[in-house]
Formats: sequence, C-alpha cells, structure tokens
Amino acid sequence: MTFTQLEYFCAVCRYGSISKAAEALFVSHPTISVAIKSLEKEFSLELYTHMGNKVVLTEDGRAFYRRAVDILQRCDDMYANFAGRPEDSYRVHVGIPPIRGVALFPQMLRAFQAAHAVPVVLHEYSSKRSLEKLTNGELDCCLVNFKDQTPAQFNCRILLKDRFAFCIARQHPLAKKEYITAKDLRDVPLILQNDDSVLNQPILQSLYKANITPRIVLCSSQVMTILDFIREGSGGAFLYETMAASLCSDEDKGFQDIAVIPFRPELRENLVLAWSKGGYVNRNVKTWIHFVQEYFA
Repeated sequence: MTFTQLEYFCAVCRYGSISKAAEALFVSHPTISVAIKSLEKEFSLELYTHMGNKVVLTEDGRAFYRRAVDILQRCDDMYANFAGRPEDSYRVHVGIPPIRGVALFPQMLRAFQAAHAVPVVLHEYSSKRSLEKLTNGELDCCLVNFKDQTPAQFNCRILLKDRFAFCIARQHPLAKKEYITAKDLRDVPLILQNDDSVLNQPILQSLYKANITPRIVLCSSQVMTILDFIREGSGGAFLYETMAASLCSDEDKGFQDIAVIPFRPELRENLVLAWSKGGYVNRNVKTWIHFVQEYFA
C-alpha cells in the first residue's frame, strides 16, 4: 500500500467516478484502476462496484475510505508537525533546465505566484542532474527534457512537444533557406550545450550520420550568451523552436536579427514534469504540480 494508492482511491470516492478522479489528478484512467485493484488484491477486498458510469462503494469500501482519509490527514498533520512549521509555508523546490529558463519559467512563476501564496524555489540543473536530485529527495519535482520514453520510476506528464530549430544571424547565407539539413552545416561554426545537456546527443547523431564533423566554437547552457554569439555572427546553434521563436521576435530582447530555421529531418523532444512515485506529497507541491499541468494544457 502506498500513499498514492490511497489518494487515488479517496479521489474516486469523492468524485464518484474514476474518469473524473483521473481528470482532477491529471493521471490516466488505467493508472487509477490499477492502483485500486492493487489495494483490493493486497487486502482481499472488493472496494466498489459500478452502477452505470458511477462508482458505488461496498460496505468494506466505505470503511476503507474512512480509514484512508484518516491516514492521509494524519500524514499531513505529522509532516506539518515534524517540519516544525505550518505546511502552507513549505518551500517547493523545482528543478528546471537552464536552456529553457529565460523564455519560459519567469512568466510561469509570476502566474503561479499571482494565484497561490506558495513559496517556490527554482534550481537550474541539467535534466539528468535534476532526476538525480529528485531521486535523492533534494527536489520536490522537476521539469526535464526527454526525447522518448520517460523514466518508469517517476510520475511523468508531457507538458510540451517541441522540435529543434537552427538559429543563425540573418546576414548569413543559410538564413535565406526554407529549412536546414545536416549537410548544410559542414563549414558552419556550431554552438552546443554543455556536455551534460540532453540536447547534444540527437544533434551530434544527426551530424555524424551525414558524415559531418562539427566545428564547435562554444559549449554553453546560457541561452542569452548563445544568442549573443549568434547575433555577432560567431556561429549557429540548435534551440527549441518555441523558445527561439519567442525570444527572436521580442523587440525588447533585441534578437530580431537572428533567423530561426526549421531543421530536416525533424528532431523532436518533450518537456516533461516529473515527481516521485508512491511517497508523501506535500500540499504545496501538489498545488504546484496541478498548476503547471493546467498552465501547459
């Protein structure tokens, strides 16, 4: 039995429907069904039956619900007492990828703070480092970049499906092209992310597949530094298309003289929200998780 299973069961009881509970918790219908079946198997109980689209608790289910609510409330109280401060003052520690920070997270944090009196601390780490710190309990949740399947040991929600674009100064001949391929980059100085960035691998694989040895002039995860290098004609870089389009069209940022060009074949990557499975989740962390999912919906 886990706290998450109890939370899923209690949500189904409150909403009277697995579908409505799944929608409220931002999880899939099967996720909740499997969790409740695991509880039924562990305790040899039938917790509910179906009546049309509604869930009807059995007598055992009603008794189990009362105990589950009590356990979760005691857990909340214990956490608040153990922390030595009201739970609402708990600071939510969130890992974010540096390359997306300047374009995305300031606006999101402002929107959250306008709606909730919950303190949040953002920490810039590579996706790999964020997941390590999440595993160690140093972070409450993190936003990470993933190309394919997300790690099974975490709760993960895809927030944004994005693709790479190639950014180059508008005076460069490549800026006139409709799209860029790896072969176009044979003699172009390239700016990559730092070595621990998940962005580098698909880019380098694409170049090596085309027998291109990249001419790397800078490795950095500071997007403003990268854009300054591009604007000065020192090289080109791959950035997330949504982020690059936003930054290079903003007159206040001063990067309108950078062209954002699609890359072919497409290289795609997802922005994913991840948090730990099975353990206690503080009320403020839940508030942040729900907000972030709604923000990207």
